[in-house]
Formats: sequence, C-alpha cells, structure tokens
Amino acid sequence: MADSSLPRPGCCKWAEGDAGNYTFPCSNSVEPGTSYCAEHSAIVYIPPEERRRSRSGSGMSLTFRRAA
Repeated sequence: MADSSLPRPGCCKWAEGDAGNYTFPCSNSVEPGTSYCAEHSAIVYIPPEERRRSRSGSGMSLTFRRAA
C-alpha cells in the first residue's frame, strides 16, 4: 500500500484530515501547473462571476465552507 502522507507527483493534492494529520487519497492525475483533478477543482474553485453573484444578490454575506 502506498504512503498517502504526501501527495504523489502528478496526482491530485486533495487533502483529507485535520490538525496536521492529512492524507491525500485522490490518485487522479492533474494537468501540469494545477493542484487538483477536475472533480476536486470544481469543489475548491469558485469562479469570479459566482462570487460577484453571491455578494450582490440578496444582501446576504458570502459564506465560506472548508473544502480541504
């Protein structure tokens, strides 16, 4: 079994865990210059248009959720 305490080169750097006790369970490959696979990138990346919509909508503050 591979050691998942460090992200593997060329693989997604999606981390799970807390308090410095992280694992990197995703073994999907990534495009050069990116950190996450397409699936995890969709979770952690909020496009600028979406952020603007969230701020200007109903006057509610933008809420953040911990993704990784």
